Amino acid sequence: MIKANTKKMRNTTAHISPIYFNVAEYCLFGINLCVIVGIILYYNVVNRKYNTVAGFLFGGKNMSIISISLALTASHITSISLLGVPVEIYLRGTQYWASALSLIVVTFLTAVIYLPVFHKLQLTSNFEYLEIRFSTHTRTIAAVLFVISKLMLLPIVPYIPLMAFRLITHQLAARVTAALCVACGTLIAVGGLRAIVAISIGTTFLAIVGTGLPSGLALLPMGFKKMWQIANDGGRLVFYDPDPELAHHTSFFAVTLALSTHWLWKIALSQSSLQKLLAVPTISKARLCLALSCLGVILMKLLSCFLGLVLYAWLVGCDPWRAGHIRKHEQLVPHFLNNLAAMFPGICGIFIISIFTATTGCIASLVNSVSGVLFEEFIRPWMPRNTSELACCKIIKLLCILVGAYCAIVVWFARELDRLQHVASGVTGVTAGTLLGLFTLGIIFSRANCSGALSGCLLSLLLCGWLLIGAENALATGALTFQGKPLTTSGCGKANFTLLQNVVPILATVTPQIPITTKPLQSLFRISFTYCPFAGAISVLLIGIPMSYLTGKSRTDYMNPDVFCPLTQSILNKSQMRSTSASLEERVPNPQEVYMALDEALKHLKEVVDQ
Repeated sequence: MIKANTKKMRNTTAHISPIYFNVAEYCLFGINLCVIVGIILYYNVVNRKYNTVAGFLFGGKNMSIISISLALTASHITSISLLGVPVEIYLRGTQYWASALSLIVVTFLTAVIYLPVFHKLQLTSNFEYLEIRFSTHTRTIAAVLFVISKLMLLPIVPYIPLMAFRLITHQLAARVTAALCVACGTLIAVGGLRAIVAISIGTTFLAIVGTGLPSGLALLPMGFKKMWQIANDGGRLVFYDPDPELAHHTSFFAVTLALSTHWLWKIALSQSSLQKLLAVPTISKARLCLALSCLGVILMKLLSCFLGLVLYAWLVGCDPWRAGHIRKHEQLVPHFLNNLAAMFPGICGIFIISIFTATTGCIASLVNSVSGVLFEEFIRPWMPRNTSELACCKIIKLLCILVGAYCAIVVWFARELDRLQHVASGVTGVTAGTLLGLFTLGIIFSRANCSGALSGCLLSLLLCGWLLIGAENALATGALTFQGKPLTTSGCGKANFTLLQNVVPILATVTPQIPITTKPLQSLFRISFTYCPFAGAISVLLIGIPMSYLTGKSRTDYMNPDVFCPLTQSILNKSQMRSTSASLEERVPNPQEVYMALDEALKHLKEVVDQ
């Protein structure tokens, strides 16, 4: 009965006013576009002193702390986060705030364990570490996994804003904007790391304005106290949700464990992040960049959570999806901004400009890192040793253009990427967890060897791939559902702020939770896909460590000690000192043996004198 009523309400689609820029918004968008074009022209035409592989990928390794900190912050600001996090708060509450705790832990682990290794080795590609530590085959497998996952994820980045805005703007306009993002991102990637950092600085400031300004303006009609009361009465203020259900992807443990694993790979080990961290000259400056970027990302997460609460307070009595105003909940933020623009003209344009810039910067970073890995892993090994740095840099730039063209073709001609969006997110999670476990195995565990690394990597991929396919099937059949907080449409067509006393009693009776009866195997597939990175990393360690002991320990005596983290190095040094002292003690001769040797020497000397 409830489903029928919901379907009936959604079939009666209300008239939605399209978004049109006014003169001021067109001027702002033009200024933003001119800045992007200026960055492209400067780093592709004027500034040519970094036309080497190291200069292109690492910006000469002499960049400032502030610029790298803002670039690391901007790497977390994508169209997916700007549009998706407020919707998560609107649907399921503020448990996402716990991601700030995860980020603090991840930043500490990166600074203490992973960063010292890569800053000492100064590798052009992070996958080169796996060849130094394990074997060439391990390096190749990891590089292939990285490239496949990023090529699947790349078209999703411009598709998310396209999907969000295409029903409230002209469809061709949204597609042209997505193509423009890809074109600008590709040309910025051709400019190298310095061009990416320049656009990242603008992305950070625009994202703060584009997220914070709508929240502040939307609070003017109701005030902070009223908004907080509405969110509390609607059950959106969730500070600790210890729900043990593995299908619940926004519980405290899901947010902390899953996001910690994914962010540890993204911050500590991904190619794009390491390029930025190695762009500063010293490790102390790199650690300071990590700390400052951690504060910046936490600020952005809090602003996104606050926007989600404001979004719920604004739409508390009339859920747009149930009322038929939007097709998907991903369009909540544009729908809300379109309504807010009636009171504050220009606010929707500012947000669209921030989305455009964030998408451009994210595409540029992805294209640059993928092109660098493709060149270092699959092209440079086949090139003559005497190839000039200028020729290598031109090849990387050509790869950037080809990767950007691939992204543009998929975005322009693909009708629906919804299924690809879920699959790409799952594949990215699986590869992130597996690669994190692989690198961690080599950096921390000195006895890990090639056999343990390969077996752990392959079996982890099989396990997580099996879970991912089962979860996708469970999601398609309805066995896996993402339960949210209650929503209502009783206040549609009325002033939401004055109907709180009528709305709250209805909230408890809308969308009741129906328990799903599942078999044991289906229950395993109901594990939320957010746990895939954690499962992948843990399975690599649980399989790789015993297999390394069974097949023989690694020869650490012949290895560069810099391939291990400082803690592992100190343990190895202590064990080597103990073994050295023990061997010296074994070499101390017995006094009886000394006397016998002296006697033999004297006898030999007497024979020589007699002769």
